[in-house]
This record gives sequence, structure tokens and C-alpha cells, in this order.
Amino acid sequence: MGKRELLLIVGFTLLATVVYVATAPERADGGARFAFGKLVDNIRREVRGNQASTEMTTTASHALAAGVSELRINVRTAQITIVGEDRADIASELFVWSNGYDDAQAKTLAAETKLKVEPAGPAMLVTITYPDPGQQRARLTLRVPSSMRVQFVETTGRLEVSNVASVQHDMARGEATVRKIPGRVNITHRGGKLTVEDVGPVRLNTRGSDVELSRVTGETVLQVQSGDIRCGDLIGPVEIEMLSADVVLERLDKTRDALRIVANGGKLVLRGLRTEARIEGRDAEINVTLDQAAPLSIFNSNERIEIVPPSSGYTLDAVASNGEIVLPDDLKKAIEFKDAPAEHEQRASGKVNGGGPVITVRNSRAEIRLSPPAAAENR
Repeated sequence: MGKRELLLIVGFTLLATVVYVATAPERADGGARFAFGKLVDNIRREVRGNQASTEMTTTASHALAAGVSELRINVRTAQITIVGEDRADIASELFVWSNGYDDAQAKTLAAETKLKVEPAGPAMLVTITYPDPGQQRARLTLRVPSSMRVQFVETTGRLEVSNVASVQHDMARGEATVRKIPGRVNITHRGGKLTVEDVGPVRLNTRGSDVELSRVTGETVLQVQSGDIRCGDLIGPVEIEMLSADVVLERLDKTRDALRIVANGGKLVLRGLRTEARIEGRDAEINVTLDQAAPLSIFNSNERIEIVPPSSGYTLDAVASNGEIVLPDDLKKAIEFKDAPAEHEQRASGKVNGGGPVITVRNSRAEIRLSPPAAAENR
């Protein structure tokens, strides 16, 4: 037998021994095991993995010092619920799921997952520390005074906040719901669904988010990139910058201040407009339905503009460059319509139903279409 064959036999023997010891059951008497000791025990743990798991819930009460009115949440991976109540302290409930090599280790790791609620200057700082071995998942519920301002650093789990003074979130990922906030709501959100309802002034910065925004009593400022945005019952002024997003504003009958919208790509829909609006678009499909006459200015290129004007009086000023103006037959007869092939443009202007606020429309390389008011029912 050559040296090569001898080395192969020794190697396979050692490998078979390690595998046998690593996968063998524990000794019932707890006595000494194979001479590899801890090394073999570690190998066994790696081979078998964390097969056990446990759940643990802990509750606590945290006193608040005088003058503390802000809650800072620095918990990245957890499901978080914050509810404002008529109370003078903070009540916490922490649910933890943890796995481990066996039941004992899983329970130990769950117990080592700690919630800290401690003073940090004029605020209370909330953190969760996780042990290194195993995997843990946490669900945190905080009941706080409704007068507290809440600020988040970054979260990736499901988030629900209600009935506190104000909310600021520097980076939310995943599903988030914010309701009944009388003060300012300022949220940066990436991906997932974002619901904001019954709030004061709002500023949202979203990317790839599905947003439901409704019943805003203050100003609304949106910076949105991709995603679907649906807004309604916006009472204050509205400013929107959108990029490749689909944005719908509806139930605008309570809106009394001006709307300012910049649309680059995507689709913009306004339903029930009753107040002044200025829209600057590029490569964006724009649809506007007016419930009553109001100053409206739309500038766009490369995509269609469709307007359902009010049944009351207004003044039309529309120009399509390298495009077409499409009007109902009765409207064509009521206003001045010019087709200038040499200048590659069409113009439609004049008073409708006695005149009124001016609807100014400019579009390049695309169509301007005015539909009869009845068309709004089918949109």
C-alpha cells in the first residue's frame, strides 16, 4: 500500500469520526464525551442549527421627569405600536420571539433581549438590545402621554402611531400607519404602504411607496418618486413634486388654498377642484375635473392634458404646439378656434357661459382635450 492510499484512509477515518460524534445524541448521564470536547460540541451545534424557539412578554412602567415632552425611538428592527393616552408615565409591553440550540438557550436569549427607556436630556430614549447568538423578533407597544412629540430614527418593521402631539420619522421602511396627530407629521418613507389620516400639517418624502393621505387640516407638502399616491380632504395649501409616480387628489371640495404641483413623468389626477391650481408638467399625463370655476394653469409636454371644466362660467386660453386641441362640438361653436398649420399649433380661446376665472393650458407635442362636465361621472 502506497503513502497516498494510506493518507486517504486516515483522512476518511478522521472525517467519519468527526461526523459520527457531531451527529450522535447527547449522553443521558451527562458524562464525558469524546476527547474533542467543546470543539465537537460546537461542530454539532453548527450541523444541527437552532432547532428550539420560545416566546416571552414583559411589561413595565417608566416614570417621566418634569418637563419631558419628547420620545425618541431608536429601534430599527421591531414591530412598534405607540398610543397616546391621558396618563403621566410610559407603559411598555415587549413581546420577544427567539430561537436557540435548545429550549434553555432560546429562553436565555429571549430574556437577554432588553428594552431600555431612559432619560436623554429633554427626551426619553427608547432602545432594544439583542444578544448575539440566535435570532430574535420583537413587538413593542408603548402607551404614552398624548401630549408627547414622537421622533423616530429608522424603522424597518410594521409601525403604528396614534393620538400623540406630533410625529417625525427620518426613515421608515415597510408598512406604517399614523393617525389622529393634531400637530406636524414629517415622514421619510421607502417602500411599502404608508397611511396618514386625521393630522395637522404634513410633509412626506416617499420613494416606491403606496400612500393613503386624508383629512389634513394644515398644509400638505409632498415629494414623491414612483409609487401610488392617493389624497383626499386636504384643507390647507398643497405643494407636490412628483417623479414617475401616479398621484390622485380627490374630495377637494374643502380645499380653500392654492395647489402647486410639479409633475415629471407618471400620472396626475385632480377630482373636484374648486380652488386655484398651477401645474407644471413634463412627460406627465394630467387629468383635472373642476367642480366650480377657479383659476387653473397647466403647462405640459409630450403627454395628454384632459380637463373636465365646470358647468359655470369660465374663460378658456389653450394652445397646443405640435399637438391637437379636442373640444366638444357645442364648445367649438361658443369660442374662437384657430388652426395654424404653418405654425404647427392650434388655439382655442374665449368666454364660456358668460366668462369667469381663466383656464390657461399649454401643451407641446401632445393633445389638449376638454370633455363635457358629464364626463366626470365616468372618470
